[in-house]
Amino acid sequence: MNWLAENTLTILMIGAVAIAMAVFIYFQTRTNGAFYGVLGVILLTAVLVLTSWLIETPREAVERSLYNLAATVEANDVQGVLGFLASSADPQLRKDVETLMPLVRIDRARIIETPEIALEGGANVSSATVKCRGVIFAVNKQDGMKGGADDRLVLKWVLRDKRWLLESYTSQKNWNRALGR
Repeated sequence: MNWLAENTLTILMIGAVAIAMAVFIYFQTRTNGAFYGVLGVILLTAVLVLTSWLIETPREAVERSLYNLAATVEANDVQGVLGFLASSADPQLRKDVETLMPLVRIDRARIIETPEIALEGGANVSSATVKCRGVIFAVNKQDGMKGGADDRLVLKWVLRDKRWLLESYTSQKNWNRALGR
């Protein structure tokens, strides 16, 4: 079922080929059965696309949470970002959000490549690991200096009360060294 819900483009492409074949058969035979076949293929494709659009898989939920977190960071919403942290989150992560975010005005925070999402927990998915590349542009509130950063991140997410929350992250760059800590 997850495959069906996550592959709308594949469904559309297979549906287009099936519709083309059904239309070809209809034009060759001009029978009611062939016409109903065309309608059936169109209806089946529409139902599968609608199903794909309506069902949110755990992978899609994690990806949505990731992009929502980036949008919340870009909105400079410290309390909103704290709302994305799990109660079991790394204390240093919470401290960084509370102390560093108020020092800058974030102009842009984006995920710039398709995230690689690995779900953990078998049939009852309870955690996920996301590997992605992010970029951030910010202005230091104290002196107005602008800067940007590009980094590859590994984020650990956990499912709590039907919501995906960030538990920890690692980055390719050592930001504590860059910040002089």
